[in-house]
Amino acid sequence: MFLQNLPLRVITVLFSLQVVFVLGDPNDWVNVDYVISQAAKEQSRSDTVDARATIVRNAGSSAGKGPWTITNSKGDVPPSKDPHDYLSWAPYHWPDCNWCTQTAGRTHLAHTVAGPGQNNSDSNGTISAPFLEDPYSNESVLSRRTRRQIKHRRSRILFNIDLDLEELADPVPPVGPDPSEISALSSVELPTSSTLTLKPTSISTPTATITSAASTSSGRAYAPAKAAAKPTKTSCTPTPTKALAPSATWTTCPYVGRDGQVNPDVRDLNGPDAINDASQAVIYNAIAYALEGTSTYSKNVANLINTFFLAPDTKMNPNMNFGQIVRGPGPDGVSGTFTGILDLRGIVKIINGIAIIKAAGSPDWTQVFEQQMKAWLTDYVNWLKTSSIGQITASRPNNHGTFYTSQVAAAKMSSGDQQGAALDLQAFFAGPFLDQVAQSGEQPFEAIRTRPYHYRNFNLEALITNAKLGDQIGLNLWIRKSKYGATIQTALDFVLTLNPGNEDRSLVFPHVASVSAAYGDPTGKYAAFLRKNDPTYQSKPYYFYDQPVAIPNSPAATKQGKRFSRKRDGTIPDIPFECPAVFQGVVKVEIANGVFVTCDELRPLYN
Repeated sequence: MFLQNLPLRVITVLFSLQVVFVLGDPNDWVNVDYVISQAAKEQSRSDTVDARATIVRNAGSSAGKGPWTITNSKGDVPPSKDPHDYLSWAPYHWPDCNWCTQTAGRTHLAHTVAGPGQNNSDSNGTISAPFLEDPYSNESVLSRRTRRQIKHRRSRILFNIDLDLEELADPVPPVGPDPSEISALSSVELPTSSTLTLKPTSISTPTATITSAASTSSGRAYAPAKAAAKPTKTSCTPTPTKALAPSATWTTCPYVGRDGQVNPDVRDLNGPDAINDASQAVIYNAIAYALEGTSTYSKNVANLINTFFLAPDTKMNPNMNFGQIVRGPGPDGVSGTFTGILDLRGIVKIINGIAIIKAAGSPDWTQVFEQQMKAWLTDYVNWLKTSSIGQITASRPNNHGTFYTSQVAAAKMSSGDQQGAALDLQAFFAGPFLDQVAQSGEQPFEAIRTRPYHYRNFNLEALITNAKLGDQIGLNLWIRKSKYGATIQTALDFVLTLNPGNEDRSLVFPHVASVSAAYGDPTGKYAAFLRKNDPTYQSKPYYFYDQPVAIPNSPAATKQGKRFSRKRDGTIPDIPFECPAVFQGVVKVEIANGVFVTCDELRPLYN
């Protein structure tokens, strides 16, 4: 009631002082014709005026932090030795050398969280724990100035520790987190099921059990594992040298996967942050130019894209051969993985921004830029379609395959191949999508992960983007159903029933707006959800993106269809479970680096 009596701008200020700021939007597509129409003077009284103002304000501030390039990654170069090749580390992988930390002068990444059955404390009793912030998400940390003003502290319930935002925002040095600054945690065991059990040390940390939907889908949670036995003796391996470089760790130590636990040294490379920041600045500035007509914004777009993709000294080569490398000795450390393509999902915003400033008649996007970028995108699509990494990604049944489709379709649209884009989008919804959403709306391939709320929203992000791409070229993909009769709306409605626990509820807010605009909101439930959970939603960029008029080929616009086909008595017909098509001829499928699932593990989530 208190908030209802305050002006919107006052509410905005109050919330900005209490929450972690999120600068980046989800991957998205904004209808080009809609943006151009909103530049008309008669639209100035629209209820999107606050959202438009936010976009224009963000355009200037975001561009001022760029331009960005992948070529200045602190001296680290990919195995090709070409600094123009994109490079990133697999974020959930950790070195497993178990080196001692007593040796003076140690400068390498050392002893991290031990794997199952291993001792996690070194000879002086200190313990290392994983850094949890994900640099590959769209969530942006606070600026230094804002952190100084607010000094907000987050409680890390998962590990029973507090981390200051100063620690979360600053790049983590190559030596990794200081064990002395982290409360005791003896071991983190990766679960064979979807239950992650944190085992207490002999000090005072209690047992905590986190159970995802996979473990509760049958109505009961799995019992937590018993606490690990107290070690009788600690041991570690002497450091090979007092000044072993971090890069030696990368090629000497075997790396092990810990799904959902981000290794802090992925921040040593600027590739993931660079593309996310550049793509967000491009879409903000493109929309700002269309709305305001100020050439500064279109110049920003041209400069950002030229620096990142085209200029000889700073350009990125059109491949992801070294994206999300799993480091370690041997072949693992010299090639990218299928998950690396995910890093470049921001290319959709780049393409969207180009389409908007072209439609707005910007003279700053020259024919030279146009031809060079078309050539870049053509080469990139060819790499996606023909490389082994691209082909594996295309075959993944989860968010990796969904985001892959977004990139291919958007790139083809940019080159004028709308028919090709339409075929790729339709093939996705007639193929992988059929197994992605259960009758309940659950997304089993995402729910099985250690951060299920995040991954459900992550795949929804890509699904909505694909539907919007189709909408732009005249396709109504919103009505497509999985083999269990579920649509994108069904998946969103299911997420709204969940308690996110320690995960971030705000991930779902833009999706609520998209689904409301595409399918309609006759009962007002979506608007009510946003008013309750995101009171300033009408000032957020996503509110401008997600208006019914911006999605002209959706069910709400065309008055088509229902979410489910129902029996005459109004009930939803039961549809027998079938193993997803991806399991044909195989027992298990890799859905992330080192993360495998079987049909039997997914079965409860479909039921």
